[in-house]
Amino acid sequence: MDNPFSEFKWTQTFGYGKYTFTFAEIRDLLISALVLGLIFTFGNWSLKNFFMSIGIVGPALILHELAHKFVAQKYDLVAAYVMWPTGIAIALLVAFMTQGSMIFAALGAVMIAPVYHTRLGYKFIGLTSTELGKISIAGPLTNLVIAIISYLMIPLNPEFFLMSANINCWIALFNCIPIPPLDGTKIFRWNIPLWMGVFTATIVLMFLPAYIGVLLSVVISIILLVIIFIVMQLIMPVGQQSATEFK
Repeated sequence: MDNPFSEFKWTQTFGYGKYTFTFAEIRDLLISALVLGLIFTFGNWSLKNFFMSIGIVGPALILHELAHKFVAQKYDLVAAYVMWPTGIAIALLVAFMTQGSMIFAALGAVMIAPVYHTRLGYKFIGLTSTELGKISIAGPLTNLVIAIISYLMIPLNPEFFLMSANINCWIALFNCIPIPPLDGTKIFRWNIPLWMGVFTATIVLMFLPAYIGVLLSVVISIILLVIIFIVMQLIMPVGQQSATEFK
């Protein structure tokens, strides 16, 4: 009997316009989300906590990576999420050895190709430090927005949304660390004040609600994020083409 999946192509592309996906990307994102959800429940395992963790970590990770991907595709770059099997093994090992007290979250990354084949040959995109910085900052900013929304929705389900806020803050903070290959390295190299703004907003959301209250912490974070957005637009609008692009 023939295998119905024998003709299945993981590299098959689908999407709208320049914003495309492959089935391999979807597979890698789902596996990464499941592993990260498991890691976050190591210290307090239960089936309920696992499913709640998946419901929080899934969107946190997937939207973080899609933010990188979509901004990169905005600049006509070929971008795809690729799972890092070694990173997944390290993450599981660290979680097991520390019983969940330490978390390693580098499970994969959006890989960017500045050159791709076209009908007329090859197209080359010169990626500036500003564009690379914007691609990198999109992920942590996405997690900060989710954290703010989660804080505002705490009255609906305190346990779920407080956990969502904390996990998204943690993911944003982890990715802001200026150590290669984390996002923070490229953001710091591009613009130190903007890196400080994202880092400060994350610290405010993560640690200050217990001291100054959730509402004031959210307001301060929103103000910082608005300032960051305005500065980014002044540096170079997202739609502006790179001066280094050539064919």
